[in-house]
Amino acid sequence: MPTVKTSSAEVEYFVTGEGPGLVLLHGTGGAAEGFAHLVEKFSDQRTVITPNYSGSGRTKDNGEPLTVDAVVEQVAAAIRDAGTGPVDLVGWSLGALNSAALAAKHPELVRRLVLLTGWSALDERQRLFFDLWDRLDRLDHDAFGRFLQLHGWTDTQINAFGVEGVEGLLAGGIPAGIGRQIALNLQADITDLLPKITVPTLVIGASQDRVVPVEHSRALHQAIAGSRYAELDAGHFALFEKADELTVLLQEFLYEDVAAAAA
Repeated sequence: MPTVKTSSAEVEYFVTGEGPGLVLLHGTGGAAEGFAHLVEKFSDQRTVITPNYSGSGRTKDNGEPLTVDAVVEQVAAAIRDAGTGPVDLVGWSLGALNSAALAAKHPELVRRLVLLTGWSALDERQRLFFDLWDRLDRLDHDAFGRFLQLHGWTDTQINAFGVEGVEGLLAGGIPAGIGRQIALNLQADITDLLPKITVPTLVIGASQDRVVPVEHSRALHQAIAGSRYAELDAGHFALFEKADELTVLLQEFLYEDVAAAAA
């Protein structure tokens, strides 16, 4: 896998397929490998780029607290290094927040933007929730993993997995660097950047999201001029729980101009 250096980091990213660039950006505790099921759906027509920003994968940095600016610099460097820009940029959860910031700061790098179960700033409930994440992760990393699984999926999906299924998910573990990403959750605020987003944008919320309640996605849509909005009947892990429906939404939006030109 290629790497690229920034002012404070060496960023790992993966490239699959050929064609116009498509970047998939993970959320808190995520990693590039988590997008494998989407990569295979798009890599026949796209160069799919999946970076690991600080705290995930083999990306290394100076160990200082993460900032939105630092993550934006890392992802922008991967896009430039891959040489396929401007790209379509899909961000999930914290990845949505960072993707929105990148689109505002570097519009020349982004063709279309998709924000899945994201937010721009914390309300009091969300601040308490992420503070609990931080406390649990420091106290008992494995217990935090269980808490995350129970809140990330809908009850229907948890019951479908059963105890053994959930234990299987937990066996993979979560990145040791997730604490730094949780700290970024607690201090990030991109409210002032949202009016600067000018690229075509699709915001996707999840109606049963217990991690980042759907009201945050609806607020993102309202704050980004000209954006579109869609909602999935899923929890925060809609990326996996409703993968087929999400793929349809992405294909319709990302290929919209291509279809119009062919009509």
